[in-house]
Amino acid sequence: MSLFSQKNLSFLFLPFLFILIYFLPKIYLDLRKSASGTLASIVIDTQNPGSNLSPALWQNLAQGGEEPTDMIKPVISQLRLLRPQLIRVDHLFDYYQVDKGSGQYDFSRLDEVVDSIVKTGARPLLSLSYTPDAKEPSDWNQWNSLVKATAHRYSIEKNISGIYYEVWNEPDLFGGWHYAKSPNYPTLYINSARAVADGAKGSIYKVGGPATTGYYPNWIKSLFATASKNKVPLDFISWHKYSKNISEYLKDFDDLNKILSDYPQYFDIERLITEIGPSSEPDTWYDNQLSGIHLISLCTQLSGKIHRLFTFEAIDGPSSRSDKSTGWGILTHQGKTKPRYHALLFLNQISGPRLPSTGDGSWVTSFSTKKASTIQTLVVNYDPDLKHYESTPITYQGLIPDQYQLKISPYQGQSRQKTVTITSSSYTENLYLEPNTAYLLELSPLSKK
Repeated sequence: MSLFSQKNLSFLFLPFLFILIYFLPKIYLDLRKSASGTLASIVIDTQNPGSNLSPALWQNLAQGGEEPTDMIKPVISQLRLLRPQLIRVDHLFDYYQVDKGSGQYDFSRLDEVVDSIVKTGARPLLSLSYTPDAKEPSDWNQWNSLVKATAHRYSIEKNISGIYYEVWNEPDLFGGWHYAKSPNYPTLYINSARAVADGAKGSIYKVGGPATTGYYPNWIKSLFATASKNKVPLDFISWHKYSKNISEYLKDFDDLNKILSDYPQYFDIERLITEIGPSSEPDTWYDNQLSGIHLISLCTQLSGKIHRLFTFEAIDGPSSRSDKSTGWGILTHQGKTKPRYHALLFLNQISGPRLPSTGDGSWVTSFSTKKASTIQTLVVNYDPDLKHYESTPITYQGLIPDQYQLKISPYQGQSRQKTVTITSSSYTENLYLEPNTAYLLELSPLSKK
């Protein structure tokens, strides 16, 4: 073949190469739409509301030990908008220098943090940690006295009702505690829980643990056995969870239910995940929309299973000097809002009794409520692979024929609304969801029937 012919063939091939490069990703995405998994087909029973949805699930924050100062104070107004119920702080004793020795305590620095939490409208969850070296107390009497004084300071002297006292923070990591051998966490819990009870006597409070870095069945079982055998208060259990895979959170819940079958006296105990996030490392997820969608999806799937989730953390540390911080915070250190902050605002639009619903899928999940006469449905398509598109039918059953207004509000987007005439007891709206999107649908009758 001549050089001329080769060049002509190459010239003719180039447009086909361009077409292939341009359209191949689109073809792949179309194939991915039909990937293995269950598509959602949501059916809502509008006539049989159950118990109230508990916003307490998501209305909780945790602030890590980023710096030994009051990090809450500069952002009180922004946090107040989230209507937080509890704000968790740790590093009480090493950061805020409470223990001055010889039975002398100075709560002035910790007071500032607690006062700021109260000004947001929240109650504090005080993680009782740490000794100066984060190790087992060298003198248990000294430790007990410190914990008792702390509980007395905030539950009695400051008269803050409903404080949560959590025994240590991540004991499996900080201090090298164990559930069975020395240094022994059950010993720490017994001493601390009794000290809290002594200090907060006469007030309303709760005490619990173990606040481990993950859900560890042996730790939970050991704590149940310890509290039961020694007759010490145990009002909640807590652990931390960082994962992009929401099925891991659900697996923990299922395993916990198995354990509770052996400890029926604790079946109704509060279940708290006192730190949550998509990653234990402050990666770029925390600065993009994926983190917000992850939180929304987590709430749809854990509602009715876990009592409280604590978004970690409220504010980035001081090393995060730019607005693109890649820190864990829902706010940058400079106070700029990040996606999870807006996710919490989005969730706060929802209230009222839960409505029975079925038909969640592998990617698309939901829950529905009845707010006065309005049917609210939160729908989220969570796909960390950024590939799953889905058109989801949402069927309302038990409606009264009427004209309705349907308002569809996306997470971080402009709402749209339309009037629909419903002539039977059922109505279906097909909602197209791109990867990692969430919508709040609000169906309201226009008449006052």
